[in-house]
Amino acid sequence: MYDHLYANSQFKTPARILGELGKVLHVALFLEEHDGIVPAFQHARASADGLQAADTEILERTGRAVRLKFREMNSAWRLYGRGAQIDLSDYDISYACLQLSGVQFSSSERDAFGDTVEIIRSEWAKRAGGQFFTDQHVTSLAMELLQFDPRAGDDLIDICAGTGGFLLAGLDHIRRLLVVGPVAAETTENAFTKLAVESVGGQEIDDEVCSIANASLAARLGLAGRDLVSRGDSLAPGAFAPGRKDGMQLARHRCAASNPPFGSRITVKDPRVLSQFVLAQRSGKQAALAGLEEVAPRSLDVLFLERNLQMLEPGKGRLAIVLPYQLLSGPDTLYVRTWLLRNAVLQAVIDLPAETFQPHTGTKTALLVVRKRETPLTSLGEREDGRVFMASPRWIGHDRRGNPMYRTAADGKETGVLLADFDEVSRAFRSFIVGKDPGDTYEYCFGVPLKSIVRDRLLRMNALYHSPRLAGATRRTRALVRSGWRTAKLRELTSRIFYPGRFKRHYVDHFPGAVPFLGGANITELTPVIDKWLMPDGPKMEELRVRTGWILVTRSGSTGIVSSVPPAWDGFAMSEHVIRVVPAVGGVAPEYLLAFLRSRHGQEQLARGVFGSVIDEISVEHVGDIDVPLPDNGGLIARVETLVRKAEQTRQDSIAAIAEATELIDDEVYCDR
Repeated sequence: MYDHLYANSQFKTPARILGELGKVLHVALFLEEHDGIVPAFQHARASADGLQAADTEILERTGRAVRLKFREMNSAWRLYGRGAQIDLSDYDISYACLQLSGVQFSSSERDAFGDTVEIIRSEWAKRAGGQFFTDQHVTSLAMELLQFDPRAGDDLIDICAGTGGFLLAGLDHIRRLLVVGPVAAETTENAFTKLAVESVGGQEIDDEVCSIANASLAARLGLAGRDLVSRGDSLAPGAFAPGRKDGMQLARHRCAASNPPFGSRITVKDPRVLSQFVLAQRSGKQAALAGLEEVAPRSLDVLFLERNLQMLEPGKGRLAIVLPYQLLSGPDTLYVRTWLLRNAVLQAVIDLPAETFQPHTGTKTALLVVRKRETPLTSLGEREDGRVFMASPRWIGHDRRGNPMYRTAADGKETGVLLADFDEVSRAFRSFIVGKDPGDTYEYCFGVPLKSIVRDRLLRMNALYHSPRLAGATRRTRALVRSGWRTAKLRELTSRIFYPGRFKRHYVDHFPGAVPFLGGANITELTPVIDKWLMPDGPKMEELRVRTGWILVTRSGSTGIVSSVPPAWDGFAMSEHVIRVVPAVGGVAPEYLLAFLRSRHGQEQLARGVFGSVIDEISVEHVGDIDVPLPDNGGLIARVETLVRKAEQTRQDSIAAIAEATELIDDEVYCDR
């Protein structure tokens, strides 16, 4: 319908198209709720054929009937201004009615009106470029997790509203509450609009994006001349000072939902803006010693996280926000999580599927839900009560190219139902809030004691880290201890765990004495193809070199791949994407450590530490914190050591044999004849 109206009607902007289409949709609702005609638009075969053939008489009759019904609807519901009319042509009205034939708009099972507006909004956002609209599965789940209910005094704001996805989800949520709640008698569009206008609002910095947000909301509500989204910079000093016409101000609101711009390269540097935020402040001592400003550049996602919390009413305000995965799990963002846990109570974390924002961006994200504390904590303690709902939904209805994915039936045929499991997550959350185990409802959901997050040295709050499947490694380790084993941190059994820092490498052509350079993809290869060479006296060479017997662990990209350095690679240079684990001399056999890190138990512990929003990473600190179980007698270690030593010797022999064989051929082919 959007493409048709853009091409055929006199309206060429998403705002006007949505406005006109909204009028037709409100006629459909009126026919069903007031006149009892369900579905609103039903066309006999002859009528449908006539519409498709653009029969003038049928087009005029359809257009006249819809316009008359619009005036009747507006007289009863007063959604539009006096004298408002549908400005589409008879042909365009008829086309829309034909496309909507058979659709039920008053169903309590699905908000077809809201879905229509959402589809057009998201299509516009995708085509406009740069607007990574938030999938409707995410926005709807956010309303569920917030437990947003304007009947209980809640309002909903989005201070970087974009095209209005979260606010539309709020409207959809309100309508569902009215249909199933105690005020079911008031399920008229008029009552819905009144409640929505009183409780929903937002702000957006971009004029064009702001206009599409308001057009989407207006089409959904039938508002005339009233914008629910204001244009403005939500990070500007004094942005939410008292006295605003829309009533948005600091420390006032019950619910906020947002998907702020994210990206480590998108940073705010203006000290006037940064000075408003605790998360942008260096300590006075740091600034004085370094001769720097007392504020540091910060990414937009970090600043919007704090600004959203500033907007909430202490003790009652709740926030649902989409954040890059790095903020919830990376070691470099520990300061963000420390601040967050001091100022808010963590309520839910949803690791979103990798495809959520694809194909526009591959950034991994999570949906975080918190409640603002009455007063901030001065320090974190382990006596936090309560549990956090966590989930890792697997599907979001489309693949990484943005193509729809559908569920398949038992016979392997597509059902036409989008492949997404967010409804299952919603049901699991509803069981969680009444004290049940969410895993009994859906296996990819679980509860985590808040104190277990606070006790973690890095305060990791991503669902992956706390997943029962991976956290089971900890339980198994404890069981081993009870049976007589002992455990030690990997860092206690090694002399060093490190990787070289990043610096510019200068590759050279091969010459006798040039140092081969290997990347992370090479570490499991028997005879890697070497096409990069470094000068033996180049910068950082000693940091880059690896030595026989060291253990190698890939730390980015394909994380957690484990190998060792055979004698043939002694002195080779290795990429900084590979962590070096140097076994302690005279300690636990390095062969046992190698086998352990390759074992299922070791791999689960490595996997728990994965972080990163674009590229998966694990840190040296996490690798060092891995618990290594050690049997109560040396028999098992000795057997493992013997097997691994035999395997490593076979590997070295194979490398030498292959090298000798290829040299024989090269000597013959390249000899002078």
